[in-house]
Amino acid sequence: MIIKEFSTQQVLELACAAQRVNGAYIKEGETLYADDGVAMHTIQPNKILMLYTLDDKKVIPNVKALNITPEDKTRAEEIQTYYKRLIFAAIEGENEFLTKIHSLLGSKTVKENEFGWMACLPSVQARDVAQNKVKKAARAVDEGHVAEIGAQLKDLDAEIISSVKSKNFEGYNIDAIINNKMVSWLNKTNLNLGACVIVKAKVKDHSKHWKHQNDVTRLNYVKAAQ
Repeated sequence: MIIKEFSTQQVLELACAAQRVNGAYIKEGETLYADDGVAMHTIQPNKILMLYTLDDKKVIPNVKALNITPEDKTRAEEIQTYYKRLIFAAIEGENEFLTKIHSLLGSKTVKENEFGWMACLPSVQARDVAQNKVKKAARAVDEGHVAEIGAQLKDLDAEIISSVKSKNFEGYNIDAIINNKMVSWLNKTNLNLGACVIVKAKVKDHSKHWKHQNDVTRLNYVKAAQ
C-alpha cells in the first residue's frame, strides 16, 4: 500500500479549516440524534475531513471538502510560530509530543497516516496558549474576591482569559478578570478571549483555582456581552 505525502503547510491549514468547521477537535465520529432517537447527522473527525479534501476519489454522504480561508492560513502561521518557540524542549526530548510535532512541522511533507497529529494542533495550541495566559494571570491578580456570596453584579468590565469546552457539562468553562481579581463560570456558549461586559451575574461561591490555587469568585446566572 502506497502512503501518500502532502505539503506540511497545506495539511496544517486544512487542520485549521477542519477545526473551524467542526468547532472543536473531533477525534472520533459523533452521531447526533433527534429526541425520538433517530440519527440525524454524523460529525466526521477532523482528520477524516482533511483526508477527504485531499482525496478526490473518496465520497462520504453529506460531507463537503474543506475550503481554506485567509483566517485558516493565519492560524496555521500562529501555530508554526508557537511551536518554533518550544524548539529547545523538543530537541532535548523532554516532551514526546513536542518532539514529534517539531519533526513534522520541520518537514516539507506529511504522510497521510500522520494526519492525526496535525489535526489536533489547532486545539492543542489554543489550549496551551489559554493555560499559559491563565497561569500568568494567576500570578498577577489580587487575592480576595469580587463580592460576597449571593451578591448581584451588574455592568462590570471583564477580560476573558480562557474559554474551554467542558468535559462534564454542556457549555464552556470561562476564566476572566474583574477588578484584577479572577472569576469563573460555566457559559452555554463559547466566548472570545478579550474584553467583555458582565451585564449581570450572581456570586455563587468563593473557591481556589483548580490548578493554580489563587482565589477565584465563582459566578452563575451570567449574562455577558462582547
